[in-house]
Amino acid sequence: MRKGIVAFGGMIGGLIFLLVAFMGPWYVMNGSGTLGMEYNVGFYLTRMEAKGSFNGQDISWSVEYAEAKENAETLGVNIQSFSVIDTARMLTLFAIATALISLVGFVGFIYQLGTLRIMKYVAGIFGLLTCVLALIPVMYVMTTGFSENSSDFWFSETALGVTITGGPGYGWYLMIIVSILALICAVAILVKKVSVEDAVVQSDD
Repeated sequence: MRKGIVAFGGMIGGLIFLLVAFMGPWYVMNGSGTLGMEYNVGFYLTRMEAKGSFNGQDISWSVEYAEAKENAETLGVNIQSFSVIDTARMLTLFAIATALISLVGFVGFIYQLGTLRIMKYVAGIFGLLTCVLALIPVMYVMTTGFSENSSDFWFSETALGVTITGGPGYGWYLMIIVSILALICAVAILVKKVSVEDAVVQSDD
C-alpha cells in the first residue's frame, strides 16, 4: 500500500502544478528599442497581458483574447496564435478533470473503498490520460509562431532598432513536469499487485 500512497502524493503534486500552469504564462515576448521603449507580453490561457514603458509612460493592460487583436498587432504578435491558446486551455481543463478522477481512484484504492482492482485501474488509466492531455498542448503550442516576424518557438530578432525575444513561460514548463509526474504515478499504481491481505481486509469490511 506504501507505493500507492507515494503515487497518490505525486498525483496531488501534479494537480497542483496543473492549476498553477493554468493560471501562469505559457509564452512570453520581450521587446526593447529606441526612445526607451520596453515591453513584456505574456500569453496566459485565459488572457493576454502587456506591461512596459514608452517615452517615459508606463503601459499596462490585461484583456481576453477576443478583445486583444487590435493591441496585439501593434506589438508584433501573431493573432493566429490565439486559437492555439484557446485549444490549449480546453485540453488543460480536460487534464485537470482526469487528474481529479484519478485522485478519486487513488483514494478508493488506499482507503479500500469499493473494489480495489477497479479503483486501481481508475487511478492508473485516468493518470495516463492526464499525462497525454498535459503533453498534447505543450507540443501543440510549441509548433506555433507567436511573433508576426518569426515562426520559431524560441527566437530573438532585431529590426529597425527594436529587439524582440520570445520563449515559453513557466506555465508551459510546468505542464511537462505534470506529464512526467502523471506517467510515473499511473504506472506505479497499475503495476502494484492487490495483495491477499488487502483483499481479506476488504472482504471482512
